[in-house]
Amino acid sequence: MRRSALLLVLLAAMTAGVCARPAFDPQIGAQLSLDTVFREASGGRQTLSGILGGRPALLIFGYDKCPNLCGVTQQAVASDLNKTGLDPATYHALFVSIDASETSADAASVRTEVGRSAGQAGLSAWRFLTSEDGAGAALAAEAGITFDRRDRISQYVHPIAVIALTPQGRIAQVLPALSFEPRDLRLALVEASARRLGSIADHVFLLCAGFDASKGQYTPAIWAVVKVTGMATLLGLGATILVLSRRRPI
Repeated sequence: MRRSALLLVLLAAMTAGVCARPAFDPQIGAQLSLDTVFREASGGRQTLSGILGGRPALLIFGYDKCPNLCGVTQQAVASDLNKTGLDPATYHALFVSIDASETSADAASVRTEVGRSAGQAGLSAWRFLTSEDGAGAALAAEAGITFDRRDRISQYVHPIAVIALTPQGRIAQVLPALSFEPRDLRLALVEASARRLGSIADHVFLLCAGFDASKGQYTPAIWAVVKVTGMATLLGLGATILVLSRRRPI
């Protein structure tokens, strides 16, 4: 269903003649400005540092009135976070609007929609942030993401992804939209927390696994190494047997 939604959005963009390519180049380890001030759905204002509150977070840039992938991604993340087994009190999920015209009322409306997938407990981890001074777009630019406003259709052309942030506001991992699974969200948060979240099994997996950027998923790289090593061993044994058999006296 996620892939179908992504395909439909891409086809719609092609049909509309959208040719601009906003930048998408998040850098692992990049530091985002912790003193950036945002307005929450409740109307209160707080810095990014205060919002993170010492917890790792999943960060999504978009806009509240987006008719395309933003809502689909929000719902997917909300649903999959419920399947990670992590306590919502130990992390945050942040949706940052890049549209300076959006208000806390817009954020509150989206919060209600996401709550249908997140549930009451899961929704407690979410923060929906807006800013009338363009702070959302500026923070996205710091993360290597830019947007293109299409005034004719009152929409933004923009890439979307799920960015794992450390409690200190550094980018720890980037998951392309809709390619993730609950395990990927869990491992991204565990990694961003510097192993303070998760189980021993998660920590061992992260030591033995790699992140496949082409798939946007954590993959057990050690299995590939074991397979290659096993094949090499079999080939070596075969060669040895062949040499020994040729040396037998007739």
